[in-house]
Amino acid sequence: MKEKLNQEKVHQARKVLEEKKAELQRTKKQQEELRDKLQRLESKVLVGGENLLDKADCQRRLLETAAKELEARARNEQRLRDDLQKKEAERLDLEERYSSLQEENTAKTRKLKRAVQLLNSAKAELADQQREQQREMEGILDGVRALRRELQLAELVLDAYIPREYQALIEQYVHWNEQLGEWQVRCVAYTGNNMAPGPPAAKSHHHEPPDLSDRYLSYASLSGRGSRLARAASAVPRPHTALRQRQ
Repeated sequence: MKEKLNQEKVHQARKVLEEKKAELQRTKKQQEELRDKLQRLESKVLVGGENLLDKADCQRRLLETAAKELEARARNEQRLRDDLQKKEAERLDLEERYSSLQEENTAKTRKLKRAVQLLNSAKAELADQQREQQREMEGILDGVRALRRELQLAELVLDAYIPREYQALIEQYVHWNEQLGEWQVRCVAYTGNNMAPGPPAAKSHHHEPPDLSDRYLSYASLSGRGSRLARAASAVPRPHTALRQRQ
């Protein structure tokens, strides 16, 4: 009767250990899935734009930090798994060490209680880690979603003020200045007011008055159209104002 009871307790302890191992495997799989998801999110948030690239780089560093923390937690779980395996080996050693049924029964009872305590402690520690990891993952995902909203808003502002074909042209002719820490347009020194003025035109003693009829419009002709343009312009915020509001 005692031997049967002892076998049942050993079987229950082995079953608990197997369940714990399966639970650790599921936790590891979930962590791998979360790590893959973080990598996919990281590859999506890097898009063009001066301020957006800085924010995307900052978010990438946060994702790398989170990935390192996940790896540290994986190592901690591996340590717990090794401890459980060590305890299992000790239990098997106890079964071989004691010859008498009474001694074996007493030793196994103590060992089973200790194993249950270790399992409960490991479960509590794993539960705490999972809750903390879930909170951290939710914070990271919230940050990614906020960054995605900011990117979408910036893209809407860019599309409203700069046509897409010109955006591609601008991206083609900009480069990152490491010394100044900002994006610059190539050959900007050779454009606009930066160019040296040409030779003065030859003076003429007789000047014909220029025809400026197509250069200026009267206020009367713009009064009706100006109000419509003002209403249309007010519907789209200025790019710098929108950026300040988001910051």
